[in-house]
Amino acid sequence: MPISDAELFLLSAIELCAAVFRGPGAADWKALTDSGVPELLDRVQHFPGFPDGPLHGLEAGLAGCASDFGELETEYVRLFIAGPGGVPAPLYESCHAGGDPRTMGEPALAMRDRLAREGLAVNLDSNEPPDHLAIELEYLYHLLAQGWSGSDPAQARRGVLFAAEVMLPWVRRFRAALAGADPHPVFLAASDLALAILAAVPAA
Repeated sequence: MPISDAELFLLSAIELCAAVFRGPGAADWKALTDSGVPELLDRVQHFPGFPDGPLHGLEAGLAGCASDFGELETEYVRLFIAGPGGVPAPLYESCHAGGDPRTMGEPALAMRDRLAREGLAVNLDSNEPPDHLAIELEYLYHLLAQGWSGSDPAQARRGVLFAAEVMLPWVRRFRAALAGADPHPVFLAASDLALAILAAVPAA
């Protein structure tokens, strides 16, 4: 069964979000500015009801630093790696699971097991815990692409459950933490796009 336009749009949007939260370099930011975001804006009409506000927010935020993406790299470090008063919005599910926030908690172990069952390996440059937002988005992409292509329909059902039951609750908490840290508009818009994607997966 061919993948629908709505499904292709969501897969592309997942890729874009994963790229933002992976921490792009200047060349990658330029590619997102010149083609990634504009292409998604051109295709959003194929998914009636999908909010285009986050994409317009990304477009505007990226346009504001098109001459120098260094500020985005600096802001990425402040928000997600090493802020002066601590990390305001860690990119790990374990840090937003309630209780004592710490890396490599139970969500990371559960994510490690999911990846192992699929035969997938973490592909970030550094030795990141497996519950990093970009990794979870890439895992979701894998499940949905396998399921929607018809090669394994059960994978799509697993993707829907993963989006709704695992990712959506903690990404909401992540977005709230991010919003409280006076973030660059690009990162807030990307978190809004992630939430829109996760909410839309069951309807695709």
